[in-house]
Amino acid sequence: MEWLIRINFWGVIHGCKFFLPLLEKEPEAHIVNISSVFGLFGPPGQTAYSSSKFAVRGFSECLREELRASSVRVTCVHPAGIATRIAENARAGAATRLEDQQQARQRAPHVLRIPPERAAAVIIRGILRNKDRVLIGKDAYRIDFLQRLFPVRATAILSAWVQKQIGTADKR
Repeated sequence: MEWLIRINFWGVIHGCKFFLPLLEKEPEAHIVNISSVFGLFGPPGQTAYSSSKFAVRGFSECLREELRASSVRVTCVHPAGIATRIAENARAGAATRLEDQQQARQRAPHVLRIPPERAAAVIIRGILRNKDRVLIGKDAYRIDFLQRLFPVRATAILSAWVQKQIGTADKR
């Protein structure tokens, strides 16, 4: 958990801390931090990852307000399944069973469907429109909608939906 939070959260903080003085000198600048749909809700089995992505979201929201009067804008991106090799290269938790790791790798192509080029185009559009939050993929919009509609119950609803998706992914 510490390793993942150092990368996903502290990496964002250190990047912002390093570049912010340079960005503040520009007439227009933009910080784009990548969270996840798991920064909108916390599914079971994703405690470390989701915690780090919620932290990125909170940091981005605070930083955005602190910089509101400056020339620097802040956007937080919440992508759903981007078709990268992340599942192949993911580090599993120490308590994760080998069978579960193999199943996750087999399911990845069914869940990670959004081409990276399309995600990049959505992010660029969000930057050009000075969006505070950018959602990528239909699942991200569904998750965001449910989270806003049912702030207390959304995680239970979405977790059941995720489990259903995972269970049917191999049958598609």
